[in-house]
Amino acid sequence: MALSSNQCTPYLSVSLYKAVNGEAVASSELLAAIRDLARENADKKGMERPRFPTVQDPSIESDGTTIAWAHYVEKRSPSWFAGEGITDTLNQLIIVAKRGDLYALLFSDNGLRGTVAKKILRATNGPLARIRRLSSSEINRAFVESQVRTLWLSGAHRRTAIKPDSKILSGLELETSLDPLGDQTYYFSSVRSTMSLSDQLTSAVVGASPMGSRIWIGPTRSWEEFIANVGLILDRAANCMNDAARPDRPLPILASTITTLEGIEQPYDLAFIVPEQVNDGAGPAGDDELRWLQQFADVARFEITAIAGSANFEAEVYWADVRLGRLAYEFEQTVGSDVRLKTRKVDGFDSEDRDAEILKICRLPDNITIYFDTGHTFSRGHFYETRFRDAQFSDWQWVSMASDGTAFWQEKPLDGKRFAVENTGNVGDNSLFGMVTRHWPNLQERGQQTGWLVCDDGAMESADFIHINDISGPPELTLIHVKGSGSVNANRGLSVSDYEVVVGQAIKNLRHIDRGLLREKLAANAEGVLQNAVWHDGQRQEDRGALLATLDGLGSHLKTKVVVLQPRVRRSVFNNIRAKMDNGNLADSDVRRMQQLDALLLGARSDCFSLGADFCVIADEDTG
Repeated sequence: MALSSNQCTPYLSVSLYKAVNGEAVASSELLAAIRDLARENADKKGMERPRFPTVQDPSIESDGTTIAWAHYVEKRSPSWFAGEGITDTLNQLIIVAKRGDLYALLFSDNGLRGTVAKKILRATNGPLARIRRLSSSEINRAFVESQVRTLWLSGAHRRTAIKPDSKILSGLELETSLDPLGDQTYYFSSVRSTMSLSDQLTSAVVGASPMGSRIWIGPTRSWEEFIANVGLILDRAANCMNDAARPDRPLPILASTITTLEGIEQPYDLAFIVPEQVNDGAGPAGDDELRWLQQFADVARFEITAIAGSANFEAEVYWADVRLGRLAYEFEQTVGSDVRLKTRKVDGFDSEDRDAEILKICRLPDNITIYFDTGHTFSRGHFYETRFRDAQFSDWQWVSMASDGTAFWQEKPLDGKRFAVENTGNVGDNSLFGMVTRHWPNLQERGQQTGWLVCDDGAMESADFIHINDISGPPELTLIHVKGSGSVNANRGLSVSDYEVVVGQAIKNLRHIDRGLLREKLAANAEGVLQNAVWHDGQRQEDRGALLATLDGLGSHLKTKVVVLQPRVRRSVFNNIRAKMDNGNLADSDVRRMQQLDALLLGARSDCFSLGADFCVIADEDTG
């Protein structure tokens, strides 16, 4: 017996489309094209073609909505079965609803829904070429309201151990509970919010996935309820999606995705973190490989040359002062409004055996974050636009690098590419590590080092240095994270990426502000190459024994602090940018960079405060 629509109670989850140039196509034509595509898709996969039994009422008119629908049967091998002779018989449903020049497409099979969506994006003729998916902005205007109940968030920030890649939030009114600092680098991929669809449905909770132009409400109890609700959805789309008074970014705290290259240009910064293993299927890297990767991450440097009027750029890649080669990063708009990054070697990467592996790592989009003067960020293969808050980070300390010729770009003394720990703090060591070991905590006046100081630099470090002031009341414990400027230029400008790396390390290791965890970590590494990288009142010690004893005797009543020493920011540049911000010149490219840096540092300070630790940043006092 043929199936009737009255026997159907579909789960209401539809993809919304609009006629191109206002030239509507009949719902029955679209259904026929989808049916043909389903058969073609089965042929390509070597599967049995789906069978479309006749239904009693394939075309229906209901209060201005035209519906064409089909029931089909397909046979598939179970996902857990690799042989032949066992198949599952699946009954599926397709519904095409048309109201005016808008369409709602329902598929019980998510796989076919994706196939149809891709075909519509690529189609150049036929019924599927005559409709387009509603844009993210149109979906946001029409279907994201207040009283947000659920948010699916994905990160626009670079992958880091201190921040989730994605998270799901649920509550009664999530728009008021978002963290302006912590959540501003996330965008929502899906959302459920409360809205009025009719006089009878005044508080409907409606789900929306803007990137897929998908709307869902949930199960329906009858065909009549389904058709009525689809009509309400199409009416709301028609009434709201082009209403300029409605926000196309309804959750302004969150970052928003950009699906076009238009207006994105002037790349100025690139941040890079070497992964702990190269994802080539070989599994975890050995200890030697980890040490090598860590060494490269510590001193990797990029010099960007922007291509005028474009998001594209070239980058010189350096290992400390050694040039490895030049890469060209080129963006292209692909089918479906996606953006793809292609990386091309211009020259180099052929002087050492490991250069080829470094090249492979540098080519992976997941490893890099690129910042643009136009206010955009490319991260993990997508473009995002973040609206940074107006709050300013104020806990800066200024230390002159030029007063004793400190090499502000050199983090530590090197013997070739090796950390020459034995030379740290010696005469002739003008690195940042040398300045710390000779003068901490008296950097400004370059006084003698006082208290206990230990270097714990390395792949599994607690901090680059730990300082203990055991004569103050209460005793003070400071974790010090040091990073050289990514530019050797004395007239260098502001950089976000130089701070992104070192601040990420500081927050990742924030747990070591706990005296017990720190003691355990320092004791575990007491016999390594850093065994005698310990100083007390300016004198180098033979081992960590006395320092560990001092740490044991401090008790739990400690004043704790986290310090980032990164001299990329110069005070003269800082003061100039702050003056622009005070004058309301927020469109300036340097101001946008400072807003990003403020957000990064304010977030780090908040994390430190949550554990009772102070946080400050030391940069270059160059104003005399």
